[in-house]
Amino acid sequence: MCWISVFYVGDCMKIMLGSRNPSKYESLELALHDLGYESYIIDAYDVSSGVSSKPIGFEIIRGADNRNQELKKIAYENNMDYDYLCSIEGGFAMDENGLPFIVTYCIIEDAKGNKSTGKSLGLRLTRTMYEYLRSGNSLNKVIEQIIGNGNNKQNGGITGYLTNGLLSREKVDKDAVLSAFVPLLFQEQRKLLDNEIKLIGE
Repeated sequence: MCWISVFYVGDCMKIMLGSRNPSKYESLELALHDLGYESYIIDAYDVSSGVSSKPIGFEIIRGADNRNQELKKIAYENNMDYDYLCSIEGGFAMDENGLPFIVTYCIIEDAKGNKSTGKSLGLRLTRTMYEYLRSGNSLNKVIEQIIGNGNNKQNGGITGYLTNGLLSREKVDKDAVLSAFVPLLFQEQRKLLDNEIKLIGE
C-alpha cells in the first residue's frame, strides 16, 4: 500500500506523499535535503488525482489537492499521525500571455489544515505540442517512438527530453515542493515583510 523511507528514526518529520511514482518520491527527498532535514519518514501512497492523466490548467492544482484529500482520509481511517501531506501534479498550462508551458504544482498541508501551493519553473512548449495534448494525445508516447524507450514518463519524462538531459523531472518537481514548503516553514520572514509594508502605507 505504501513505501516508507526512514532516516535517523526517532523524533522526526512524518510526511504522507500522494503518489508512488519514483520521480515524485525523489523530488520530495531532494527538497527535504535542500531544506536541511535529515530526520524524516515518508509514506508514499497510490491515491487518485481525480483528473485526467494529462491535466491542463486548473486541473493541475485540483489534482494535487484531490490527492491530499485522499491521503487525509487514509490518515483518519487508520488513526495515523502526520506532520505534512504532500502531493505533486504535473501538467500543461497557458500563461497570461497565451504561451504554453509544462509545469508542476505541489500542495502541502500540515496537520492543522494549513495549505501552501508551490509551482515549478515553466518549460515552454510549442503550439503544435500543446494542441496535440489538448486533443487527448500523449507527448511521452511520441518521445518513446523517437528515442526507442518504452518508459519515458517514469524516466526522463518530457522535461528530460526537451532539455536534452539538462533538467530532470525530479529537479523540476523539487522546486515545486520547495516553493510549497517555504510559506509554511519561513512564516516569520513573511510576517515581518507584510508588517513593514503596512507601516509604509500608514
